Amino acid sequence: MDSFENFLAVLHDFEALPTISESESIFDVAGYPHYENVFSNILAFYLNPNNEHALGNLLFSSLMNLAKSDDSSKGNFQVYREYSTNKGGRLDLLIETDNQLIGIENKIFHELRNDLYDYSSTIDELSVKKDLSPVKIVLSIKAHAVDNGFVGITYKNFIAEIRQRLGLYAGKSSQKWLLYLLDFMSSMENFTGKNMELDELDQFFIEHHKRVDDLLNARNKFMSKLYSKVSDLSGIIGEQKECKKWIYAKSCLVHDFVLSGHSIAFDLYISPTGWKFLVFDRKQKSQAYLSELLFEPPISEFEITCRDSRYILEEFSLATDLMVIKEKLLSWFSRVIDADNTKKSILTIC
Repeated sequence: MDSFENFLAVLHDFEALPTISESESIFDVAGYPHYENVFSNILAFYLNPNNEHALGNLLFSSLMNLAKSDDSSKGNFQVYREYSTNKGGRLDLLIETDNQLIGIENKIFHELRNDLYDYSSTIDELSVKKDLSPVKIVLSIKAHAVDNGFVGITYKNFIAEIRQRLGLYAGKSSQKWLLYLLDFMSSMENFTGKNMELDELDQFFIEHHKRVDDLLNARNKFMSKLYSKVSDLSGIIGEQKECKKWIYAKSCLVHDFVLSGHSIAFDLYISPTGWKFLVFDRKQKSQAYLSELLFEPPISEFEITCRDSRYILEEFSLATDLMVIKEKLLSWFSRVIDADNTKKSILTIC
């Protein structure tokens, strides 16, 4: 089987795979999963039974049950973030209740390299001073070996415990904060390894990795060939005194004009589907002016499509001779410049 038939076979097998869709949480969309502090802030909010989520002690009792500690609190409940330790460290969460002082180190991505001895001694000293029972927890994505009196709890077990108890609390909760909690747990489950099992798509890439690599290398060579056309066309056009010319991301030849104080850009993109020539305004204030230029004769005689505030002037096949494209571009530059000069003349007369 030659390379071409190999590539077709790989694509055919890939297209035959079932479509797998995964719903993103609001935290995924916002990029928050990459910020451990954000998740600690969320935990601080939901662990406090007195906050407006109206879920009571759902999260607190779930965590305390896993830590095999008392989950009761008659009134006093204080949550502190980034609590300073004796040696200048930062304990993610410190919770003070009527009878307990609970220190929580929250680990999402990083290895557990914190000075647990420092954290432990800080919690112990403070608990003696306040006459409270110390509880020390490392809450993490993956299980860690812990010491100095800390208990290791994984998010997988924590979320399972919350879900088991959720029915008792959901009816009285704030629906808004309940939805946020479910979204938060969904994000955490994505990190716990739930989605790390190899699915059909993963198995496909394992089985066909050599042919896929060959296909990607061949495509990269093809794209390099297309990018060289952009560079060649730039050389053929040469410098234009009315504008600034440059190449963006290898695939786009840009000509920036300033017409009557307005920034107007012409972009010529190349892709496997062909060339696309667009014009748009660099600044929002120039949008109305560009629209006026494009709807002035003789430009108005051409069929121009607007898509996402960009006007598609022309499209060319990959087989189009570069000299033909050059002449087309220069013609469009002239038309827009002439339209600009016409408007300036009218304004001067008025």
